[in-house]
Amino acid sequence: MSAVVTEAAAPAEERPAPFSPEAGIGVSLSVGTFGFSVLVLGFVNSGVVTSDAGAIFVAVAFGTGALGLFIGGMWEFRANNIFGGTFALFYSAFLLTTGLILRFFAGPITDSAGADGFGDAFGMWLLLWCVFTLMLAYGAWYINMPAFLAFILLAIGYLIFGITNIKAGADSGLTKLGGWVLIVDGVVAWYLSWALAVNPLVARKLPLWPHPYSQRSN
Repeated sequence: MSAVVTEAAAPAEERPAPFSPEAGIGVSLSVGTFGFSVLVLGFVNSGVVTSDAGAIFVAVAFGTGALGLFIGGMWEFRANNIFGGTFALFYSAFLLTTGLILRFFAGPITDSAGADGFGDAFGMWLLLWCVFTLMLAYGAWYINMPAFLAFILLAIGYLIFGITNIKAGADSGLTKLGGWVLIVDGVVAWYLSWALAVNPLVARKLPLWPHPYSQRSN
């Protein structure tokens, strides 16, 4: 009697699970370091800190703002958070470029185009960012209220400083107003960063007032 040989079924090939979107993991870092940069600039322009110490903004923009936003933005793209990654890397580029302008190019441009020429060019740069920030604010409206307010306040700050740079003789009161707008913006950004960082750890969550705003958040 011949034995029946049964071939064992080959094990199914294991495939890695497809990549799927996850909650953004870099936003708290991006928003927090952004808040540091905005607060430092706001303190200088509001007069809380003497304008003679304004060069500290360049160091903060390079070492804290641009670096933190870049790292956070890369994490956000890895998590398929397109909005968070776009925001972070764009503003990382803004802080890096603005720091370079103020540190290395302001003098040569002023020498060749004059103080008014540099003021017009730098004011145009800030007004372009005002428009772009308003575009992102549209998306932030559908996230939560602190995110939306952070973008709106930043756009107002860009608008004020764009005008004051183009109008070289603008009232210093307008510059101080812009500084205080940035201080409020930095506080809002810090609150958002704080809430995103600690809410996964605590039972009593910090409110973020998510969209849709007609519904109460749990």
